[in-house]
Amino acid sequence: MTEPIKEIAAKRSVEAVYTGGTVRWSANGQKLFSTCTNVVKVIDLADNTASYTIGDPEDELRITCTAVDKNRNRLLVAYNNQIIREYSIPLDPSTTKPELARTWKTIHTAPILVMEFNEEGHLLATGSADHIVKVWNLTEQQCTHTLKGPSVVSAILFGKHEKLVVGYIEGQLNLYNIMRGAPKKLVNTWKSHNSHITALLQVPDSRVVVALSRDQTMSIHETETQETLRVLPLYESIEGGAIGHNGNLFTVGEEGVVKEFVIETAKLVRKKRIASSNLDHLAYDVVSNRFLAISAEQNLIILDFENLKIARQIVGFHDEIYSCCLLGKDESHMAVASNTSEIRLYNTKTLDCQLIRGHTESVLSVVSPTWDTSLLASCSKDNSIIFWRLVTSPENDSCSTLVPVAAATGHANTVTALAISNTGRAPFLASVSTDCTIKLWGLGVSTKLKEVKIDAEKDFVEQLPKLTCSSTMVAHGKDVNCVDISESDALIATGGMDKLVKLWQVDTHKMQLGIAGTLSGHRRGVGDVKFAKNSHKLASCSGDMTIKIWNISEKSCLQTISGHSCAVFRVIFARNDSQLISADSAGIIKIWTIKTADCECSIDAHTDKIWSLSKNHNESEFVTAGTDGRIVVWKDVTEEKQKAEDNKRREAIEQDQTLTNLLSQKRYSEALVFALTLAKPFCAFKVINALMAEETPEELGSAIRRLDTRQIEILLQFTVKWNTNSRTSSVAQRVLYEIVHIVDPEELVSMPGAYGYIESFLPYTQRHMDRLDRAKQDVSLFDFVWRQMRSSV
Repeated sequence: MTEPIKEIAAKRSVEAVYTGGTVRWSANGQKLFSTCTNVVKVIDLADNTASYTIGDPEDELRITCTAVDKNRNRLLVAYNNQIIREYSIPLDPSTTKPELARTWKTIHTAPILVMEFNEEGHLLATGSADHIVKVWNLTEQQCTHTLKGPSVVSAILFGKHEKLVVGYIEGQLNLYNIMRGAPKKLVNTWKSHNSHITALLQVPDSRVVVALSRDQTMSIHETETQETLRVLPLYESIEGGAIGHNGNLFTVGEEGVVKEFVIETAKLVRKKRIASSNLDHLAYDVVSNRFLAISAEQNLIILDFENLKIARQIVGFHDEIYSCCLLGKDESHMAVASNTSEIRLYNTKTLDCQLIRGHTESVLSVVSPTWDTSLLASCSKDNSIIFWRLVTSPENDSCSTLVPVAAATGHANTVTALAISNTGRAPFLASVSTDCTIKLWGLGVSTKLKEVKIDAEKDFVEQLPKLTCSSTMVAHGKDVNCVDISESDALIATGGMDKLVKLWQVDTHKMQLGIAGTLSGHRRGVGDVKFAKNSHKLASCSGDMTIKIWNISEKSCLQTISGHSCAVFRVIFARNDSQLISADSAGIIKIWTIKTADCECSIDAHTDKIWSLSKNHNESEFVTAGTDGRIVVWKDVTEEKQKAEDNKRREAIEQDQTLTNLLSQKRYSEALVFALTLAKPFCAFKVINALMAEETPEELGSAIRRLDTRQIEILLQFTVKWNTNSRTSSVAQRVLYEIVHIVDPEELVSMPGAYGYIESFLPYTQRHMDRLDRAKQDVSLFDFVWRQMRSSV
């Protein structure tokens, strides 16, 4: 692509879909209803593009919990002002979106934390931080019970025979009888736990209830006899649980492991680690026979019931994204480095995500070489660099993962950025760090390394083959922020907080670095450096809000581009080095033409800092990401916009020609309909002028009689505008006169905005009348003076 970029538009984006709270299954097991601050995200597990949002993103209220009835045709959403909104879920959400059915204000005095339906779906229990549980009859739309407890409500379960079990954060369990006319509401209190009750589960086809707690135990209770059957140890702080179709108990907790127990004996049947952090929630869907687990890092994990294998992983929210990199055949995957120790590996077609564990602290940069797109290098705050290889499963082409092949250690502090050589003849890696150094690593061996089996109990990096650092140089006086390698691999450029850009020679035979020069001129720290692909130029951007173009040979500044209103963090060359794309700390992307230093377009892309800006191999798409946790894929729409403008211009010419033909043929009625259909006020004005110029005064009235109600309404809108100008007011008054005499008054008043038209007409009409009265007086005075002058002569 060689045409200059004039405009780009968002093609698709990876947004936050879960920010904490509850997640519910849909009726068919193909969708999830997840809370995302002030809206509910409907995640389509079969087709990501079919996902949508329930609620207004601009709403200032925050969602505290949600509930879905057994038939999955109603979604209830509770907000932090104790309001509940009920949405009706259609049978086919792909064609119709959920609609707001009703809203009601609860009488709670604190946020609602738990909501549950009963088996039939006509009763709803709401538990709040005000220690109260309220039971609502949704059919009669009234509150039937108010149940005061000892502490904040943490779990609710409708039992058999109109019983309600409530768990509290202090570990107490209350059993209530909610049958109408029952003499006593609170029938029993169980004190089997001494910590937070996290889940209450009904054993199928029985009156037995299982309570799970953070005190590492579970208790089994009979709601009819009110006795405690067993209290069994689970040896883990339990955060969530579910009962599978086989009748066994599945739990998740602080170990990040899904465990299956026999309920009666708490015998461990199987377990599987699925996360490196805590798991906060577990839900089972009998239709799809899958589990939903939620990690403490707000990731949604779909598990197959039979083997507990991870079927899908969905990142709920990217906290802060530092780097994105396209890799794989035809750029099939995208690696994302964010404020976490895991690399997020996305399939660019399906947006399925995998969490790749290896680093122990936040990953800051990911890069892939052009000569082998299956390789990926990552660096982290843990001072290490890890090489990965993208491996595709032979059984499933769409299932790929990253396997570690090598590691590099040696930096004394955070490794901030990486760059890999552009050719594979003598491949190498350059790394920079906050320890102010640049290191050179030979990659001749790492490209041949195979997958290494990792023992989860041992240090990850220590188990990998090590790369050897061939050269180390003190690069800057302060933290080094960025590094880039020239197209020929002969030079490396680095930028640091000392406001300097440094150039380094690379001897690829000895794999040694040498000083090649210093570029000074920035007044703040350098955020990014990029070599031009086909010219001896280098671009750098800085916190001083400027972009500088340097001549590498002469080590001089060719151009300083200003236009950003805050620090510029990223810059890349585009369109055969004729353009630049830059991104700043306010989330603005700008496209520049280097020759003229003109800004072609400025886009408000993100709500906060942009840390990552990259392009695909043919520069048809660009990827940005930053502090707001969004990943946006942009496409060049210059050609599309040009075609649209050309088509619009051609259409306008054709329409003008049609109108001219109709006027020349004196087909005024057709011309008026044509002008009103296209909503062109000037064309309509020309037609009415032509009608008023006709010898027969009834022509205008005849043309208006042929208009339908919608066309008359449009004509009224035009008339209101014409009446504001003294030059066109006469036409407006004549048209209004004809409409009032032709259209039935009731029909005229029933038009939307009819009163508004009349109100707009009156003040300007009054002005025109006053102006005519003054003109009449002036004419009379002139006539009187003229007569007096003649008589005196």
